[in-house]
Amino acid sequence: MSSPLSFPPAALVALVLSVSLPLSGCGGSAGAGTASETGSDSEFATAASALYAARPDTTICRAGTLAAAEKSGALATVNAIRAAHGLSAVTYDAAGDEEVMQISLMSVVNGQLSHAPPSTWGCYSATGLTGAQRSNLYLGGPSAYLTLASSASILAGWLTDVGSEATLGHRRWLLDPFLKQIAFGRVDVQAASGVRTTGAAIKVIYTTDGAGPVTPDYVAYPVGDYKKAYFQGNPIQSFTALADKTSRSANGLAKVDYGVATVAVVPRGGKALAVTEVSPDYAGYGVPNVLRFRAAGITAGVVHDVTIANVRVNGVLRSYSYTFRLVD
Repeated sequence: MSSPLSFPPAALVALVLSVSLPLSGCGGSAGAGTASETGSDSEFATAASALYAARPDTTICRAGTLAAAEKSGALATVNAIRAAHGLSAVTYDAAGDEEVMQISLMSVVNGQLSHAPPSTWGCYSATGLTGAQRSNLYLGGPSAYLTLASSASILAGWLTDVGSEATLGHRRWLLDPFLKQIAFGRVDVQAASGVRTTGAAIKVIYTTDGAGPVTPDYVAYPVGDYKKAYFQGNPIQSFTALADKTSRSANGLAKVDYGVATVAVVPRGGKALAVTEVSPDYAGYGVPNVLRFRAAGITAGVVHDVTIANVRVNGVLRSYSYTFRLVD
């Protein structure tokens, strides 16, 4: 079992064994993927050990230290995802390492996710609490059958955000045009009983971020030639318009209104697909506006034309058009 968590800007979270917060709240978390076949206890332990410069130990509340290569790999994955959306690269915030490692430890020890963990939690720390309040969260397990998820698959889970469709908080934080830095942590443990658990977190909420200028007119998911690995299971699609490129917070309902917006998704040479679950959200998960929708019958390798019409931007109705094609 796995779940993700994410926060909006000043509020707090959505749980799914992955959680995320809005800026006035929380982010999100996503499901686990499989990094490799780690069926036996020794295989899991060996594969997990390779992720660390110093191994975690829950019996003494030690979060451990991720290997530099694991952190740089996570950063590279985040920036590859952002590049696919025309977004600028972010840098790595080494100062945030302890926050994400401590909340990952707390998630594993307590077998649950929270953006507001109580002080009664095992291995509780103030640093972990800060990490919970500023990060997308993830939990895999506890289970004796858990396979080791790669960091890339955890990040992909936050991006698809299956289970957090109401807000898409994890995705919106990862694809925030105003985001400038991240820190990534994970804790993988196997108890003496053989039960395995993975906790992970990515710090995405920074009080110093939020100012532009940024370049895109919108953020769409998916867009362009898009890797199928980042669009597993026909997840809900999303569109965010940028009315003000100088300030993240200046893109809420007062500036962007999807009240009369329509969505069309048409494969090249074919008929318009059925589009359902069209719904806006204006909570502060990254940019405080998103239009969610799901198109049935998407075909890999085929270009799809998307039109988002009648979006009221700064008081004027606008239409946006873009394409996507799922590729290997």
